[in-house]
Amino acid sequence: MALLTLNNKILNDFDELGIAFSGGLDSSVLLKLISDQVIPKDRITALHVNHGINNDSDKWEEFCAQIAAGLGVNFKSWKLKDLDKISEDILRNKRHEIFKSWADHNDLIVTGHHLDDHIETVLFRLFRGTGIKGLEGIREISKVRDINFYRPFLENTKKEILKYAQEHNLSWVEDGSNRESKFSRNMIRNDLMPKIIARWPSIGKSVGKLSEEAKWNQKILTEVAREDLANIDASKDKINMERLKSLSKERQKNAIVFWLNNENDIYVPSKLIFQILSSVSEPSSESSSFIIHSDSLNTDIRIIVSSKEIRILDQGLLRPLPENLRVIWDLKKSIKIPSGELSTQESYGKGLDKKYLRDDVIIKARVGGERCKPFGRDKSQKIKNLFQEFEIPDWKRNSIPLIYINDRIAAVGDLWVCDEFHTNLNESGISIVWNDNVNK
Repeated sequence: MALLTLNNKILNDFDELGIAFSGGLDSSVLLKLISDQVIPKDRITALHVNHGINNDSDKWEEFCAQIAAGLGVNFKSWKLKDLDKISEDILRNKRHEIFKSWADHNDLIVTGHHLDDHIETVLFRLFRGTGIKGLEGIREISKVRDINFYRPFLENTKKEILKYAQEHNLSWVEDGSNRESKFSRNMIRNDLMPKIIARWPSIGKSVGKLSEEAKWNQKILTEVAREDLANIDASKDKINMERLKSLSKERQKNAIVFWLNNENDIYVPSKLIFQILSSVSEPSSESSSFIIHSDSLNTDIRIIVSSKEIRILDQGLLRPLPENLRVIWDLKKSIKIPSGELSTQESYGKGLDKKYLRDDVIIKARVGGERCKPFGRDKSQKIKNLFQEFEIPDWKRNSIPLIYINDRIAAVGDLWVCDEFHTNLNESGISIVWNDNVNK
C-alpha cells in the first residue's frame, strides 16, 4: 500500500497554495495532509466552489469553512449562480475560471485527484474518442489556462485515502449525487469500474503503462511540431499555407493541433480539426471560417483558412462596417470607426491632393458595385475586382472604409487613391493611414 506523500519542493516553489476543497473525502484528506506540513499556514487557502445544485450546498460550504478554521488555514468560497445548463464540462470550466481569478502564475492549485480518477479519466476519454494526448490521463503537474496544478495522490487509490481519513478521524461530506449514474463519470465509477476491477485487478498498472507510453509518444509529437512550426516560420496568430504544405499531411495535422492547443491555448474538437484539415487540403477561392470559444481568453475565436494562410482572430475585433455608415471626417484629425482608426500624414508625390482639406469628406462602408480608378491606371474597376487582384483577404474586405469627397469615391482605405483625387507627383499630398482592429 502506497503512503500518502507530498513533494515539498513543488509546494515551496510557489507563493500561495490553493487547495481545491469540496469537503469530500479526497479534498478533506488533502487539506489535512498539507496543513500538517512545515508550511506557514498563511500560505494555504482552502478554495471552495458552491455549485448551488444540491439542497445541502450551503451546509457543505459552512462545513468546509469550519474545517479550514479548525486547521488554521485561510478559507475562500464562491457560489455559482444563473447556470443555464449543468454538465461536468461546464462545472469544471466554471471552477477553472474561479481558480484563475484567485491565482496568478506564482501560485499553485492542489487537487485530490487519485489513481481511481486517473483510470476513470482515461476510460472516459476513450469512450468519447481521444488521441494520444488524451490517453495521458491526469498529469501530476500541469498548467491549464495559465493556472499551475499539482495532484499528489495519483499513485494512491481511493481505499488508501479512505484508510488515512479513518486513521486520523476525519469528517467529510458525502454527496449523494455521486451515486447517481446520469453523469458519465459516475456511470464509469459506479457501474463499470467494479466489474473491470473484478475481472482485471491490475487495471491500475495497465492504464498506468498506457499513460506512460502516451506521454512518451506525445513528447515526440510535441518536439516534431515545435521543430516544424519553427521551420515554416509560423507565428502565434498565423501559419503560411505554402510553407505548411511542404510538410506531410500527418505532420501538417500534428503542427496545426499543437499550434492551436499549445501555442494559443485553444482546444479544438476532433470534428472541427477534420474540417480545418479538409479546408487546408482543398482550399476554395473564398476563405473558410470556424468559430470556437476560447476559455483561456474568455472570448470567441475565429479560425480562418484561406489559400494563403491559417489565421486566428479574436471574433470581437472582426467587425464589418455597418452598411448605413456615414461619418464626417476632418482630414487634419484621426478618427475611430467600428473596424479601426483612420489618420493622415503628409507625403510627397502621393496621397490626396491638399486642396481637398477644405471639402466635405465622408467615410462609408462598401455595399457592392462601387468603382475606383486607382492612380496610374487607364480605367476604373470594381473595388471587388481590385480586392481580388491585390489578394486582399475576403474576411477583411467589409471592414475597409471607403473615403468619399463631394459624393465620389476618393480612396479605399490606405490601399488606393482614385485618380482624380490624387496629388501631383511633384507636390506634397495627404496619405491616408488605416489601422484596423485586427492588426493593432
